[in-house]
Amino acid sequence: MLAALCGAALAAGAQVRRSSRNVQPLTRRPDTGASGVQSDNTGLGVAVPKKEPAAETVTRVAYLGPRTGWGIVKSASPYYAPDGKRLGTLPGGTLFTYNNVKPSSRNDVLVCLLRRGAKPEGPFLLDCTDIAGYEGDPATVDAELVAQLQRYFTLNGRLAERRAALEEAAYAKNPHFETARDAQHAYQASIEKAADMEREMNGLTGARKSKALDALRAFKYEQAALKTQADRAAAAYKAWKDAHPLDPAALAADSRLQALRAEREEARKPVAHLIPDAP
Repeated sequence: MLAALCGAALAAGAQVRRSSRNVQPLTRRPDTGASGVQSDNTGLGVAVPKKEPAAETVTRVAYLGPRTGWGIVKSASPYYAPDGKRLGTLPGGTLFTYNNVKPSSRNDVLVCLLRRGAKPEGPFLLDCTDIAGYEGDPATVDAELVAQLQRYFTLNGRLAERRAALEEAAYAKNPHFETARDAQHAYQASIEKAADMEREMNGLTGARKSKALDALRAFKYEQAALKTQADRAAAAYKAWKDAHPLDPAALAADSRLQALRAEREEARKPVAHLIPDAP
């Protein structure tokens, strides 16, 4: 088990052990199904066409921490139903426990129960790259320590949100911004619709299943056209963006961003040894 002993003071002599994860590329056959968990923290929500990976390979992250434990969402993160359907976004600082780790079409996902109220919520799926994982049970850990970790990651999420808002305001000057954003949203919506259609089809039999399969195939042609439009719009957006780069100094001068960064740094001090290093 790859976990580093962090030596924190805990209730009843318990220990917090920070979970490690493998960030080395793993090679496997790509998942060609319509369903699957996707992590899409892309800031503006505008995807730029990427260079195709080598045939028959994908790059993904495997979680090598324990199969059960607890954790905190590091920054805004999508979360999913067990069947892979996206349910929304969780803010940084969200506490959860998990009881299993599963592979997905992108990275390993943790099967989680959210701890946001009196009763656990779930199960849900979270991408392993979006969380800070720890061994054991948060109920056995000093409550103040858990609260300090939550405060740090809450501020981390707010800082990321503020930075994204500033960047979006600057990128909105791009004449291709709205076209690229809308085209990307339409394509992403088509991915979710295709996944829903496939799940529904898999629950049918006989003639009804054949009819649903025909409908899914027809929709795939529409989806391909949406992807082409999204790729073209994103390429135009990126070309303008590359020709008009953001001024980092202007972003850094934002008073709210500076205040959040200072708050996060203060919150980091008592739990620095429990915060995972950036990959």
